[in-house]
Amino acid sequence: MKLVTSFTSSKGVRYPSPDVARGFMLLLIALANVPTWVYLARSSTSPADTIDTAWLWVRTLFIDQRSYPLFAMLFGFGLMTMINRRIASGTQSYLQSLPGVEAGREPTSQEESWARERATVDARRLVRRRGAWMILFGAAHAMLFDSDVIGLYGLVAVVFAGWVAHKHWKRAAVVSAVIVVANVVVTFIVGSLMVSQGTTSSTAMREETDGSTVTLLSYISDGLTSWAGGTVRGALLSMVVPAMFLGARLADTDLIAHPERHRRLLTVVGLGGLGLGAVGGIAIAVRATGGPLVVWAVSFDRVAGLVGACGWLALLALYAGGPRTDGRLTGLRKLASNVGRRSMTAYLSQSFLFAAVFLALPALTGIELHLGEARAAGIAVAVWLVTLALCAVLERGGHAGPFETLLRTAVARSERKRPRPVPPSAS
Repeated sequence: MKLVTSFTSSKGVRYPSPDVARGFMLLLIALANVPTWVYLARSSTSPADTIDTAWLWVRTLFIDQRSYPLFAMLFGFGLMTMINRRIASGTQSYLQSLPGVEAGREPTSQEESWARERATVDARRLVRRRGAWMILFGAAHAMLFDSDVIGLYGLVAVVFAGWVAHKHWKRAAVVSAVIVVANVVVTFIVGSLMVSQGTTSSTAMREETDGSTVTLLSYISDGLTSWAGGTVRGALLSMVVPAMFLGARLADTDLIAHPERHRRLLTVVGLGGLGLGAVGGIAIAVRATGGPLVVWAVSFDRVAGLVGACGWLALLALYAGGPRTDGRLTGLRKLASNVGRRSMTAYLSQSFLFAAVFLALPALTGIELHLGEARAAGIAVAVWLVTLALCAVLERGGHAGPFETLLRTAVARSERKRPRPVPPSAS
């Protein structure tokens, strides 16, 4: 049962689909992040050949702008799952504390409502406390990798903890719609300015990179500054909030927990979502391979990215399947699940490995990297395989991810002692 038991609850069933999806999602994250590391290393790029061009098309249509909305949906799913379990256990705890219940008295409906409301408040506080610590973790990570998203997800959790805990789905839908419209408008304006200024191709964008010397202090300070601005912009003008709310809403259904019950629907969503997401990224793929930038391309690609992320989630859930009677996974599903249950450790480990390859190795050896797009993608796959092996070793020893353990410890120890709320009098 070890493979299906939650680290946060010894009695809660851990469904395989979200964990397997997280494991493969981290491969997509590595593939999406490696161009940033190539840029940070200021490595020279090899002339694009047919393989590089083909990979750019694949990455643009199926990975860029798709992997991080998928990440956000799975984050929202996990957040809602944690809240539901906390409310269920907290409600029982409050009910058991009522006078006379241990002697067999049945709680009144008023007492049940009170217990559930108090447990919901506790869940909201837990999410906010966890989110605050995630912001700190993200700031530390940003000293190495300024495109960190842990802090962004922590900020979103702090801001919207109450809505998620109380399941204010109508408010969430309105805010998500506003963010999507604002995202489209802003990116359209930015695209128009880029076209008017003549910055229309990815080649031209790369040529603007200067060769100024970077010190360790400037690297850290610039990283933190960039991360802070990007975190705020991401919360206001990215698909993270809509994707998070969508993932949280899915946790109150059995679409992901029991995909075997919805094969036809998930197949349609998976293939249709990836297909529509790919169509929406064609103009950006043309730009990425040296073509001009179309004004509406970026806006269209952002929305299509969320649709493509839904397609990825549906197909990965289908691949993982529902819970097994014996609680065991095998083969690649098991390996991916190992990573998915230690997603923070795997995500941060990717940054350490990328930094070793793109920053430490050239600095120590003096060897300048010459990478094409396909070779850089190969490094990303290799990094993911290393995290796969790392998580397999941790699973074999029965250990949670070290960063997950650190986060849980910090959240638990920072809880403030509050006076026990007074229950309503029994009628």
